[in-house]
Amino acid sequence: MEPNARSIAKPMARTVSQKRRLQGGGALCWLLSVALACTMAPLFPKAAQADEVTDAAAEQQAVDHAQTTLGGAESRMQDLAAEYVSLEQDAAALQQRIDETAAQAMETQQAVIEGRVALGKTAKFEYRSGSAQSLVTLVLEAADFDELVRNLYYLSTVTQHQAQVIEEQKARSQRFDAIVEDLNAQKDEQDKKLSEIAAKKAEADQVVAEATTKLQGAQDDYTARLAALKQKADEMAARGAVTEPVVDEGANTVDRPAAPETPVQPNPDPTPPAPTPDPGGGSGGSDAGWSTGTASAYGGSTDPYTPNPGTTATGEVCDDNSMGVAVPMAWPHYWQYYGRTVEISYNGMTVFATVNDCGGMGGGSRVLDLQPGVWKAFGFSSCNDWGLRTVSYRFL
Repeated sequence: MEPNARSIAKPMARTVSQKRRLQGGGALCWLLSVALACTMAPLFPKAAQADEVTDAAAEQQAVDHAQTTLGGAESRMQDLAAEYVSLEQDAAALQQRIDETAAQAMETQQAVIEGRVALGKTAKFEYRSGSAQSLVTLVLEAADFDELVRNLYYLSTVTQHQAQVIEEQKARSQRFDAIVEDLNAQKDEQDKKLSEIAAKKAEADQVVAEATTKLQGAQDDYTARLAALKQKADEMAARGAVTEPVVDEGANTVDRPAAPETPVQPNPDPTPPAPTPDPGGGSGGSDAGWSTGTASAYGGSTDPYTPNPGTTATGEVCDDNSMGVAVPMAWPHYWQYYGRTVEISYNGMTVFATVNDCGGMGGGSRVLDLQPGVWKAFGFSSCNDWGLRTVSYRFL
């Protein structure tokens, strides 16, 4: 029995020893786990701190980017505003010169028209009465030498007077042509300024658009600064704008009935002024360059549809000699053209008129309605004689 007891006791001893070793190993593993945990514990806060630092750096970078973007936009807007004001001053100075030159052109134009009428009357009188032949007969039928000398002197005086009248008319025409040439040069220069002004407005809008795109979701203070930029751009666009039409209380030509429609006669001028492209694609009158459109005629004793004399929208008289035009009410802000001088080209001739009226004008199918002094200056005798014709025009 003893060997069996010993044999049984040894395995039991080994089992107990193994258990103790296993228990000792588990304790060691536990101690190692605790030590490792204690060692790594400080690493987790450091990782969190690193993430916070990265986020803060990104936020600061975004703030710096926003500051840079807004600072550049504000600086450019200040430059644009200063350039815009300078261009406006240049354009205003040019407009003053254009107004003065246009007034001279209209005054000289009137003198040319009156001289043309006087020459026409003289030529008609001579044709009907045969005065030139009578003067020659007067010389040939002189009774004596003294009468011949007197008649020759009289003939010479009449001839000199007629020659002087013709030379004066030539001088008036040459002066008118010189003024028109000067006026066209001034208008071309102003057109360039107006184009630059339009470019500055477009650039201001672009500055605002780019800043807005780059700062989507920006903080309130940046949003406020963007709003200030937008307001400045809007102010540039709205400067000098007139928002309400003004019509004289006594006006009786504005609501005139439409004249019967007739075929539109083309401009016979082989080289009329070329229309200036409209970058905005808009309709109506243009502040820069030439445009082409249909012009009608109204007013005076040959127009049964308009009072004669009539009172225009600006309170001026429309009669057989008035040098005014009407613009269509279909144009946006048509009243802003009141008082402007318009240069009209037809059949190689140039006539200057003043915008002083408005009308339906076929819903804007016609661009100008000419008063009697204007179509007479082009050589027409009545509203019906003018009818509807294609003209080139530009506002000065």
